[in-house]
Amino acid sequence: MSACGGGTTTDTTTTSSTTSTASGAASSTTSESPSSSSTTEDTGSSSGLGDAKVGDSVDAVELGNAMAEVFKDGKSGHMTMDMGGGIKAEGDFVIKGGKQNTQMTMEMAGQKMEMISIGETTYMKGLVGDKWVKTDGTTGGADGTPQLNTFDPKTMAKAFEGIKAKVTDKSGDTTTYSLELSLKKMFDAMGTDMPTGVTLPDSIPVTYTLDGENRPVKSTINMGMNIVIEYSDWGKKVNISAPPAAQVTTMG
Repeated sequence: MSACGGGTTTDTTTTSSTTSTASGAASSTTSESPSSSSTTEDTGSSSGLGDAKVGDSVDAVELGNAMAEVFKDGKSGHMTMDMGGGIKAEGDFVIKGGKQNTQMTMEMAGQKMEMISIGETTYMKGLVGDKWVKTDGTTGGADGTPQLNTFDPKTMAKAFEGIKAKVTDKSGDTTTYSLELSLKKMFDAMGTDMPTGVTLPDSIPVTYTLDGENRPVKSTINMGMNIVIEYSDWGKKVNISAPPAAQVTTMG
């Protein structure tokens, strides 16, 4: 989630797939080149991103590289996330040190929480009185809260090798690409183990809508329920810092 309120200096996002995969809030993600394979069959002509028309297929690695290029140090903006099940988040992100830092407000089960993610450390307010609860690691803690950045395009792009993405819509300066993503390789890209005890499909549908500068406008990931992430206000000034030490505690 996602990947989770306002702030400055970090970049997002998005959230885990289910409550079991979703733990720890808004931890950051590291930019890497796309790697992984999956399924989408190429039924249209093959084109580069700039030349592709509706019905054409493009190399998903090229798509992933274009998005990863956008999520570089200094890039910032605003994002909203709808993770299904009544879990929503909104806030700002900024990329620093190759990681996406976020400051967001999340609503889950009727409860509102504030979240700050810097590097691999997340601070959450709303769990224990007025204190910020600190958790470390990119997969979050055991408090059942979603990790909001795991579905950001930069992270997902690591699982794009061997896939074709199909252009399904062009409207104004935006282009929408759809692909089938290997679930195992997606979890590998996120650095998260596959959930156990549940039946999961081999692949899931994913769509990305990019603007004329290849900046993500919207992404939708279907994990049994749609996880929808929208980006806006690219380039806005964002400053994100950790809470004062006196206001921070840990669980357990």
